[in-house]
Amino acid sequence: MGMRKNGWIIWASLLILAVGVLVTGAFANHYFYAKATSNEAMNQQKHEKSGQNQSAANALTQTVKDTAAEKESMHQKQQQAEKAYRQNADKEITNLVEEKPAANDTASAPPDNQGSNAAKPQEQSPQRDEQPQPQQENSSKRTVYLTFDDGPASFSKDIIALLEQYHFKATFFMIDGNIRRYPDSAKLMVQSGEGVGLHSVSHDVHKFYASANSVLGELSQNQATLKEITGVESILIRTPYGSRPYMKDEYKQAVYSHGYQMWDWNIDSKDWFYKDERYVNSVIEQINQKANYNGPIVILMHERRETLASLPKLLDYLSKQNFDCRAIDSSIPPVHF
Repeated sequence: MGMRKNGWIIWASLLILAVGVLVTGAFANHYFYAKATSNEAMNQQKHEKSGQNQSAANALTQTVKDTAAEKESMHQKQQQAEKAYRQNADKEITNLVEEKPAANDTASAPPDNQGSNAAKPQEQSPQRDEQPQPQQENSSKRTVYLTFDDGPASFSKDIIALLEQYHFKATFFMIDGNIRRYPDSAKLMVQSGEGVGLHSVSHDVHKFYASANSVLGELSQNQATLKEITGVESILIRTPYGSRPYMKDEYKQAVYSHGYQMWDWNIDSKDWFYKDERYVNSVIEQINQKANYNGPIVILMHERRETLASLPKLLDYLSKQNFDCRAIDSSIPPVHF
């Protein structure tokens, strides 16, 4: 009886041990399975996150490439537009100067937008519709040189009349054919005390800048015509589209050796681009940017009716800001690019 009892105890113990082993195994199996599942989920999340990061990086790279391509395309289109505009301006001026000049301003006058619409091949700026805020008035006067290219024109007298209202003077760089076409305008400039200078015969990049001799030849003819009409022999010159990039060093040395003084500008009104009062806003904005600039300000404009229409707004601003607008003469050191 005692032995049977001991047997049952042993079998019960073994059964309990077996059950314990099975339970422990089942628990361990469940634990490792859960951990493996968790690791797999974490790895999947990491993989998905890595994939998302890679996709974002690829999208960013593609965006940068697309932006660069778009900028390059816009730059090329802009260069093509400027080249076409310059060629058209040269063609119009060439057609104008080749026409038979009129005896005076009132005879056979062409449309008022003749050759004066030649533009400087500058990079186009975004259009400005807003009115720039003016600076505070200064107690001391700053010098401004207003310059007009491509004239004279039939309405040059209107520009001069506006200048006189503000007691301002300007400088006119004139094309040979236009001097002969509008001799009374050229004479009035001299009589009114405005500055007068030379701006070529052809106003054509290929013809004018063909060689040092072509540069000197056009300036010599331009100078002789101005003297014939007005009696003034000016040595002030502004080459077509400015001295950069077409005016080579040898050309510069040639004009300097012949006594000419070459003028560029440091503010481009872009009246050839805006063709309305936005060119005035452009000038005011550029003047504000030169608040700490102590040198003379040289503003480029053109003898265009559109420029004339908004000129009072610019002159009013310059007057209220206490600027002194003077004519250029040979005693003033030229401003270059």
